[in-house]
Amino acid sequence: MRSSWFFRPGQRSRGVQALWIAFGLIVVLFYFTRRMLVSLRIGGWSKDVDLPVEQWVLAHQDPVWHSVATVLYLWGSTPGMTATMVILTAIICLWARSWWPLATVAFTALGSVLLTVVLKSVLQVARPTGVPGGPAPPGSFSFPSGHTLNAAALIGIATYLAVVYGLRRYAYLLGGIAVLFVAAMGASRVYLSHHWVSDVLVGLLIGAGWATVVAILHYFFVPSKRIRQSS
Repeated sequence: MRSSWFFRPGQRSRGVQALWIAFGLIVVLFYFTRRMLVSLRIGGWSKDVDLPVEQWVLAHQDPVWHSVATVLYLWGSTPGMTATMVILTAIICLWARSWWPLATVAFTALGSVLLTVVLKSVLQVARPTGVPGGPAPPGSFSFPSGHTLNAAALIGIATYLAVVYGLRRYAYLLGGIAVLFVAAMGASRVYLSHHWVSDVLVGLLIGAGWATVVAILHYFFVPSKRIRQSS
């Protein structure tokens, strides 16, 4: 059993440093979100990026890519992502013989959902109209993309936990798969005209940042038992 950094003799200062790093990341995330929102309100980003990309997407719909995007949309919805995380978390808990992965994933999910709900409610950015003949956009506000934010946070923390609890040898492979999945999820939201590009970019940044904060807290404050080492 590896005791957490915070409770090792002489290492408490590192735990405090970890808290400051986590706090700094949170401040940076909200600063970037605020800057993006200001840009949207004055019309710069909207005119230069969001609207041109939206017009291009509507003019370049392909049945195959539309089907792929729809599958990702359903996969990233609450039932689909919940089922995915239940399976991944159960596997990691069994592998690690510990309940800490479950607690970590639950904490990550709680934070990512709260961030999504609060930011949407406060900022109240209208969604695009959606692709004609495609699935209708959800009734919630647009900014940030909940699918992207939650996918980045949850898949990100699941990847971290898998590496920490024994799959170190496959860290790059798992990281690559995670990046591709989250990027595809974000692209699908734009392709179906359910979100603006700015929604997806901010959702990606906040989700990845929140996963990083949780990973830092886990590493420094939670004992982790590496029961299997890849050779």
